[in-house]
Amino acid sequence: MENNENKIIFNYSVPDKWYEGLYKDKQPCRSAARPFCLVHEQPAGECWLLIHGYRGYPGELVRPAVDLYGSGFDVYVPRLPGHGTCGADFARSCADDWTGVIRNAINDITDKYGRVNLLGHSMGTAIAAVLGSGNPAVGKIIYVSPSFENLQMTPASRVILKLLSPFTPKIRCKWHPSSKYHLHYENAPCDEMYLGTEYFRWFFTKKLGEYYRLMKKGLECVSAYPHEHLVICPLLDKIISVPSVQLYKKAVGERENIIYIENATHSVFYDKDPAAEEAAVAAVIGFAVEKQLFWRGEEHENKSKNI
Repeated sequence: MENNENKIIFNYSVPDKWYEGLYKDKQPCRSAARPFCLVHEQPAGECWLLIHGYRGYPGELVRPAVDLYGSGFDVYVPRLPGHGTCGADFARSCADDWTGVIRNAINDITDKYGRVNLLGHSMGTAIAAVLGSGNPAVGKIIYVSPSFENLQMTPASRVILKLLSPFTPKIRCKWHPSSKYHLHYENAPCDEMYLGTEYFRWFFTKKLGEYYRLMKKGLECVSAYPHEHLVICPLLDKIISVPSVQLYKKAVGERENIIYIENATHSVFYDKDPAAEEAAVAAVIGFAVEKQLFWRGEEHENKSKNI
C-alpha cells in the first residue's frame, strides 16, 4: 500500500516468528497499529528497529521511519503484544511479551544485517535500554521522550495500584482527543478515537506496575552499560521526559548527547508544533547518518562472527 504523504510503499507486516511464544491477541489490530517495515529492493547494509511506547502503536512512528528509510536505511516497526487491538488484550499481555517481541526481532535482524540500531519512544526507550545497552548486536540507540521516570507514579500511588490490581484491572482517567496533533499513518486519524477509548482513557492498574519496573530497569541498564546513544527530550513533557532526563544525568552525567526541543510534547513525532516535530526528526537523522557503517560481503561476515 502507498502512503499518500510520502509516496512510499509500506509493507504492513513483520516476521511472524517475532511473536512466537508470546501473548496472542484475541482481537485484530486496528489499521493505525499495524506493524510495518520499509525495506529497499536491494536491502540496505544497515537497519533501524523502532519501538513504540506504553499503550502506543506503530502508526505513531511513521514519520521517523519514513525519514530513516529516505536516508538509506531499512526500517522495521513491530507492534508490541496487547497494543492497538483492545483494552482486554492489553490487560492480558505483560512486560515480558512487550520485551519478548523486541528481543526476538533483534535476534532475527542480526542474522540478516549483522547488527541493528534501535530507536525507542517513551516506554520503548526503557525496552531499548534493557535489550540494547551493552549488547554487541546493537549499534546506535536513540531514546526519544525517555521514560525512566513518571511523576504521576508516586510511592503512594504505586502502593494504591498494587492493592487495587487484583480487584480493579483498570480505572477511568481523563482523556480528550485533539485534532492539533499531526498523525502521519495512512488515513489518519481514523483509529484515534477507538484507541483512545480502549487505551488512553484508562489507568491499567497491574500494567502500570509492570511499566514502572521496566522504567527502573531501563535506567539501570543505560547507566551501567555504556553504548553510543542520543537522548531527545521534549521540554513541554514535564511528567515523563524532563524528570527522566534529570535521573539520566544524575546516573550518567552531563553529556553532549542530550537534545532539548522547545515547544515539543511527549508525542514529538506527530506534534502540535510542526517545527518541534521537524527538530526531533532532524536530530534522529543527523545521529543515524553520522559515521554510518555498512556491513556488506566479507566485512559483514566478519562482524557477524564477532557478535
